[in-house]
Amino acid sequence: MNLEKYLVVAGMPGVHKVTATRNNGFVIEDLNEGRSRFVPMRQQQVTPLATIGIYTYTDAEGENTIPLSDVFQKMLDQYETTPPVSLDSNSAAFRAYFTAVLPEHDQDRVHINDIKKCIKWFKYMHEKGIFEEVKREEENAKAESAEQAEEPSEKA
Repeated sequence: MNLEKYLVVAGMPGVHKVTATRNNGFVIEDLNEGRSRFVPMRQQQVTPLATIGIYTYTDAEGENTIPLSDVFQKMLDQYETTPPVSLDSNSAAFRAYFTAVLPEHDQDRVHINDIKKCIKWFKYMHEKGIFEEVKREEENAKAESAEQAEEPSEKA
């Protein structure tokens, strides 16, 4: 799952899609209001989802982290059997859910607020259909690369 085009902005609810970049900020698509807006990097903290990782006990991904996209994929895979807890739940419920989805997460370094943010972003993206959009984009990219691989052999 490629989350390169999606980011969160401090002080703005939800996850936003980058439509264009400028040298001093980003033009983002606000999925709540359905409009584009400019976010200056000097005034607001912007965090791309692709750069976020969750601490784990395993050494699989470099510095004991797993990318957020892999966590979201695990949450999607287990969505039917283990749905996300309500955002009004207590700390024990958040920890139990996250342990069920990602048992190897580091319970000392992954705080309840981190888990809550992760679940909040996941629910938002699931409601807005962002995961389906990402999947379609990946399938289209694979189809285009397959077509480009076939073109040179047809010309020969």
